[in-house]
Amino acid sequence: MSKDKTETLDRRSFLRAAGTGAAAAAVATVAISPEQAAAAPENAATRKKQRYKETEHVKRYYDSNRL
Repeated sequence: MSKDKTETLDRRSFLRAAGTGAAAAAVATVAISPEQAAAAPENAATRKKQRYKETEHVKRYYDSNRL
């Protein structure tokens, strides 16, 4: 039952490499350039703007969950 250790990639190494690759890909897609970050600065008017609106479907959700 002993396997030769000359295998190129065993299951544990494969999963480790796949996890590392997935994490690196996620970081690469989330990272944005400084030009993109500075593209839409928030000013006083946008900070004061109401973002939350209690619409009809939100009210139904609150009623159904007794909030």
